[in-house]
Parts: sequence; C-alpha cells; structure tokens
Amino acid sequence: MEEIEEMLRRRLGWNEIMMSNIMWRYIGINVDELITYGIDPHAWIKVLHRLTVNDTYMLGAAHGDVYVKPTMPCCYEISASTTSTMGVLYFEELMRRIRMPTVEFSTRRRTPTVIYVRFYVELSKKAWPWYEGYEIISSFNMDELRKYVSGLIDTDGSVTVDKQERKYKFEIDIASADTKFLEFLRDIIHERLGITGSIALGKKGVRSSVLRFRGYQAIQLYEELRQYLAHPMKRVRSEVFMRYYNKDMPQVDFLRFVELFKYHHGDSDPKRYHAADMLTQAAPQTYTHGGKPKSQNHCS
Repeated sequence: MEEIEEMLRRRLGWNEIMMSNIMWRYIGINVDELITYGIDPHAWIKVLHRLTVNDTYMLGAAHGDVYVKPTMPCCYEISASTTSTMGVLYFEELMRRIRMPTVEFSTRRRTPTVIYVRFYVELSKKAWPWYEGYEIISSFNMDELRKYVSGLIDTDGSVTVDKQERKYKFEIDIASADTKFLEFLRDIIHERLGITGSIALGKKGVRSSVLRFRGYQAIQLYEELRQYLAHPMKRVRSEVFMRYYNKDMPQVDFLRFVELFKYHHGDSDPKRYHAADMLTQAAPQTYTHGGKPKSQNHCS
C-alpha cells in the first residue's frame, strides 16, 4: 500500500488532507465555513498521527468497538468494522497506528444492500500491550486517563447536540452492556477530573446502559479530552457547539451546522451506509490493497 500511496502523491497530489476534504464534501460540509470559525476540519488526522500502539487510547478503543481476539497461541487479530461514511476513514487511520491493515468488504443477509468495511491486522501478543481489563485504569495518570476515555468515546460513544425546550444541550454518552464498568468509569472520571456523569440503565435484551454527561459536565469533559478526541464528526460537532456556547458563532450558522450534522434514517443520508463508496473515493490506495484476505500463518 505504501507504494500505491507514493504513486498517488506524485501523480495526483493525493494526501490525507485531500482525503479529509473529500470526506467532508461528500456529506455536504464546506470546510471553508468551518475554518472561518477557527475550526480545523482535518485536526482528526493530526490527533491520530500522534498515537502509537502503546498509548492508552488503544485500550479505550479495544474496550469500545475495536475487537481483539486470539488467533494462535502467539497472535491477536485486531479489527474494526463499519458502514459509516465518517467512521470508515477514522478506523482506517486508527488501524494504521497499529500496523498497515488489510481491508475486506462484506454484506449481511438482513441488509444485502449495505456494504460493511472491515479492517484488520495480525499482531504478536508481545507487540500488543493492552490485554488487561478495565481495572488497570486506576493506575493511569491524568493524561493516560484522558487518552483512554477519548479512545472509548471515539469508537463506542456518541456526541450529540439536541434541542431541549428553548436551549440546545450538549451531551457525551458512553454505552456498554457492563453496568459495573460504567460505574467504575463514572467514579474514576469524577475522582480524577471532577466531572459528574450519570448512568441510564438499559432494559434487559433491548439496549446497553449508558454513562451520560450533559450540559456543563459534557462541556467540561470535552475540554479535558479536546487534544485527544479524533473521530471527525464527534470532534467537529463538539467544536461547533463550543463556538456557539462561547458566543463566537451566531445562532443562524450554529443551527445550519446542527442540521447538516444530523443523522437521518435510510440510504439517502450520505453519512450512513456509504463506507465502501467513501473509501474508494477518498482512500483509493486502501481499496486497492483490500479484497479477499490472504491466509496468514504467522504474525510479528
């Protein structure tokens, strides 16, 4: 894949900023309007480039939607799967921080028109430091905790802006089927960062429980995580709200962005179910590298 990237850079001027521009344009966002308000639409790439496999962000991702499973006595397969237009480039860049990923495409019987994109790498157990459970979080320093929570939110959390009565409320949620884990995380965040979250219990067999930060608590949490939160939509949605909250953005522009960022049901929303199309347009070298995975008998 490295050779294909080099060819694209030489012949077409391709780079990751161009990839990010294509992504934003695909979902109808004019990056120049974001830049006008001091919002860097490509900051997510810079955040991910600073990460390594040894950062606690990776454990947060593994406790979220990045799946780690043993494949042989000496190896793990680390993978992430998505149908999301925004998520596909995020996961591709995230997996690169571990190792150059293989990509495969698949459909499922219940949703035959939706293409799932899966990235995976094989890694020796010695090269993957994050086999611990969540109790290790107690030993993290402040910066390690911020990175961990950012990885968890980026992969398995949500950042929303909702209208409640006459105001718009900012909310950050972390979902998990393990309520004890959420209670543990809530207490650690309160103890270390002084930020209070609440837990909404999921109904059995219906949904996961959620650790929720609302209003000023969510604002405080984002300010703590700002330098590490990387998911492009979650990051930009947060930055837009912060400009509005600090009175640096008029309401008319804020409301327009809120509408553009909304996820709608159905195939007509370019933010949903277009992962494969997004990958072929914005990161063609990854698409070329993908396809049917080759069998591997070793990892390093």
